Amino acid sequence: MTGALWRRVLLPAALLVLSSVLSGCRADAFSKPVAAPPTVVLVTVDGVRWDYPDRFGLETFAAMRRSGLSAERLLPPFPSLTWVCHATLATGTYPDKHGIAANGFLDRASGTRFSKEPEARWLLEPPVWALAEGAGIKSAVLSWPLSDGDWHGVAPSYRRGFQKGKGGSDEATVEALLDLLGMPPDRRPRLILAWTSGADDEGHDEGPEGPAVRRAMVRADATLRRLREGIRALGPKTPVVLVVASDHGMSSVERAIDLAALVPKKAFLPYIATSGPMANLYTKDARQKEEVRRALEGLPAGCRVFDRESCPPDLHYAGCARAGDLVVLAPPGATFWGYSPKPGVRAVPKGNHGYPASNPDVQGLLILEGPGVPAGKTLPRASAVDVAPTLCRLLGIPPPPRADGRSLIP
Repeated sequence: MTGALWRRVLLPAALLVLSSVLSGCRADAFSKPVAAPPTVVLVTVDGVRWDYPDRFGLETFAAMRRSGLSAERLLPPFPSLTWVCHATLATGTYPDKHGIAANGFLDRASGTRFSKEPEARWLLEPPVWALAEGAGIKSAVLSWPLSDGDWHGVAPSYRRGFQKGKGGSDEATVEALLDLLGMPPDRRPRLILAWTSGADDEGHDEGPEGPAVRRAMVRADATLRRLREGIRALGPKTPVVLVVASDHGMSSVERAIDLAALVPKKAFLPYIATSGPMANLYTKDARQKEEVRRALEGLPAGCRVFDRESCPPDLHYAGCARAGDLVVLAPPGATFWGYSPKPGVRAVPKGNHGYPASNPDVQGLLILEGPGVPAGKTLPRASAVDVAPTLCRLLGIPPPPRADGRSLIP
């Protein structure tokens, strides 16, 4: 079955009959019974490396770990970039299925360039809020990448668009989230997804060892504390499962490699879409592809160049139709420059992400607490593709239809 056939024909029908399928399922097949169905809240903290909470002595993160289920490390998809990671968290799939190849890429099918676009229509797999709505469960999405508009005619019941750089704040997001939880039961969403800024900007600006990262993490801990206090104040009649995940970590950068200097721009193609330490290169034909490959022989030692189809299996990238004809990876400590609209001196970020999950610096964290979640249990690691199936398990609905992960809740 092709992905296109699934999305155009079978998936809409599956969403329509999902409610009737669920009515025939035993309640205990998915989750343990509680006094009232819990609301499941997923909050992401951008750019928070797995070791930050312990390194900075953050009490709220530590308290959640003591009272719930946590993974010492959360493995991001490749490339470990914000849009890619949030697509994986929402769909339970890798880029070769959900189609978000990087923060920026060329979509040859439509002839358009993607650059941190906000619309859900770019997703090739159903996000978890579409599955919830299809099951008759109200959902809400707050400042979440790739959530604007609808997905194949399905939209969350409540939504606030992505707010980074638009006057939004993590504090405002938490207050909006608590307002949703305080709604009457017949209006209250049972699934809420929210993005928060974490320490991503600070990690880019100063590197993961910079003092600004500590300050950002202290703020993130305080924001999380406010959320937990607000949830406790709602009382037992409003049960909540709180899931906190970071999309990726942060790695130190020492140098930048200028790809554009090796591959001069000729009209539109070849086109270089750089995303930190990885790049997708698009060529117009086989001859140009080989010309570009030869030019890339001038890359510094440690760089790797793959045909899209020959990307290593553990990257789950070979089948990504929106990836470049050639995929280039920088070694740890390096990042790429692509074409710049403003020639001149370009600063090298002191921190970056986008490396494969085998680089420990880009690994994140995951913590769950609430009814139905084992208390005080720590897993050595989990994968970002496990998050959406876990959310579905907690909601009592089937997992994403083509999920690459599994639920962490028995």
